[in-house]
Amino acid sequence: MNLYETLRTDLLRGDYKPGSRLRMESLKTRYGSGVNLLRECLTRLASDGLVIAEGQKGFHVASFSTKKMEELTRLRILLESNGAEQSFVNGDMEWESNLVAAHHKLEHVESKMRNNIEDNFMMWHRCDYEFHAALIGACDSELHMHYHRQIYDQFRQFVMMELRTNGFRGSHIIDEHQVILEAALNRDLPACVHALESHLGGFVERLREFGEQR
Repeated sequence: MNLYETLRTDLLRGDYKPGSRLRMESLKTRYGSGVNLLRECLTRLASDGLVIAEGQKGFHVASFSTKKMEELTRLRILLESNGAEQSFVNGDMEWESNLVAAHHKLEHVESKMRNNIEDNFMMWHRCDYEFHAALIGACDSELHMHYHRQIYDQFRQFVMMELRTNGFRGSHIIDEHQVILEAALNRDLPACVHALESHLGGFVERLREFGEQR
């Protein structure tokens, strides 16, 4: 894993507190890398929206904001709803098979998450992304998929805050993914959009509580 991917993983895993400054000396010690490469990677991560660049002041982790979480949620629902609509039109047997396979892997790792969050978080993160990406995988737009991935990662950074505060939601989240899958396989767009709104909107409600506790 290269330095960019390592930093990205640590940010998504919640190793750095929201709003904390990413000090070069500490990063050099932790990752055994030079300033120039660290700055290059942090600049890329800033373009991904995972850190904030402050000009000459350096970089810090994105701060918690209910408003930003709400904006990210609206964007995810928009991108996934529209992507699902296009996939329902374009999707063939291969699209359905990919979606079912992605859900099977996600369901498996979610059962492990109920017992051990730390050891399984990154696998869950990857499998959850693969499922939602498979849902919109036949939208026939690389640009759509690109921006969906960026928004997904920014959204996930906030989800980790909620996860560390309240733990994994267990059977509830497993059931929500099952409802999304069934709606997609039935090509039922209203049901799929409703399921996505319920699934993603739930994180906003819990993160509002997180914000109030801060």
